[in-house]
Amino acid sequence: MDIRATKPHESLERVGLLRSLDANDRVSFERRCNWRHAHAKEWLLEQNDVGTDIFFLTSGVVRVLITPSPDREVILGDIEAGGYFGEMAAIDGQPRSAGILAITDATIASMPAPVFREIIHKYPDVSEQLLLQLVARIRMLDQRVHEFSSMHVKHRIFAELLRRSRPDPTNERQAIVSPPPVHSDIAARVSTRREMVAREMKALERSGLMLKRRGAFVLTNVPELLQQLHSDEK
Repeated sequence: MDIRATKPHESLERVGLLRSLDANDRVSFERRCNWRHAHAKEWLLEQNDVGTDIFFLTSGVVRVLITPSPDREVILGDIEAGGYFGEMAAIDGQPRSAGILAITDATIASMPAPVFREIIHKYPDVSEQLLLQLVARIRMLDQRVHEFSSMHVKHRIFAELLRRSRPDPTNERQAIVSPPPVHSDIAARVSTRREMVAREMKALERSGLMLKRRGAFVLTNVPELLQQLHSDEK
């Protein structure tokens, strides 16, 4: 990781978890961080790395991945500016449970675990927000495990598209996925091959359940997709 920092982004002000810190404390904690700049496609953490720092992302986007086998990666999610990672190791001191890859150039504040615990003890709101976000992550992972264990790959792809979509303001039955994800990205998120994603996306188009527009996919019948997902769960 390049140790040169990008000065305009060396602030924790945008980090949602730390929004309750008063300005003086925030500046003090910023000075106790190690500020670094990473380039796109650079690994910030490897799965099973040893270390207890927590990392705050103040610019850029990073991706959370696990590697069940040397030739396969599973994407758990992306973290945008204002987010954080490494909190589990900061809490329990265990090796990193996932790898972190920079998707874009990024600025990261590395905070030692004792400093983070100091914040948690001084600011109950930070502790509460951390607990809520950890619970939300556990619920999300529970849902992913359920999908992997009980859904056909076709329906895992449907579920991923629905997760990425937003309602179409012009049609309540439709949803928009923008920007449209590449097949390899979907495959890594639902634990299948890129070729399988390509086949199922073509099938969605042929059935009329998905249309391609410039810069977007349109899911034309969300209730029907949801019904198919529910039928797969029975």
